[in-house]
Amino acid sequence: MVMSEYESESDTLSELLELTKENNRILRKMHRNMLWSQVFTYVYWLLILGVMGWSYYLVQPYLVTYLEAYQKLVNTISAVDAGNTSLPNLQGLLEKIK
Repeated sequence: MVMSEYESESDTLSELLELTKENNRILRKMHRNMLWSQVFTYVYWLLILGVMGWSYYLVQPYLVTYLEAYQKLVNTISAVDAGNTSLPNLQGLLEKIK
């Protein structure tokens, strides 16, 4: 009977050892996968930010040209609006001449 208990305990301990080793392998795989996931996430975001920066670098000369043209258009429209406010005075002068 005593031998039976030892064999049972020995079997239980060996099974526990196997389960512990398997658990350790699984945990190591999970940790490795987590590290690779973080690396790829950093690479992913660096790639996205790099493409955005490179795109801005390529498009920036065109944007400057278009923004300058837009600013000239706004200035022209402002000048026309300023001219419209002085037109009633011009009409008053024309009436005085008649």
